[in-house]
Amino acid sequence: MTPRELDKLYREHGHCVLRRARRLLKNDQDARDVVQDVFLAIFREPERFEAKSSVATYLYAAATHACLNRLRDGKTRTRLVAIEASVPRHMNARGETRALAAEILAGLSDEEAALAVYLFCDELTHDEVAGLLGCSRRHVGDLATRLRRRIMERVA
Repeated sequence: MTPRELDKLYREHGHCVLRRARRLLKNDQDARDVVQDVFLAIFREPERFEAKSSVATYLYAAATHACLNRLRDGKTRTRLVAIEASVPRHMNARGETRALAAEILAGLSDEEAALAVYLFCDELTHDEVAGLLGCSRRHVGDLATRLRRRIMERVA
């Protein structure tokens, strides 16, 4: 991929990748870093996009995976918990949920973490998730069942 092609791709889709990263990371600087990481990866390894889906779908999935990897980073996870802890308890019910979700995501495999985000945050259908993960709808259903079981064990 040439720098010109990358620039065109960034101008067309960079804002979507940034919006996705902001939604998942809740931090503008981390989100901007993810955008840079995603487009740099495309520049370095353009063959990773196999044209099995649209460019937008590929970038959506790539941004999601990059954000999940960043959330797994111990410093980011610690910072998120510290931010949530600084909010008064009576105002923090949603924050506690986010902190618990980040902790649970950190303990999942890449596929499980992506599935959790797609199903529970993005509220995508099993068919849509199957398209993003490149697997069958049935596999998504099986993963979702196991994931729900693991989450219930964690919160119980």
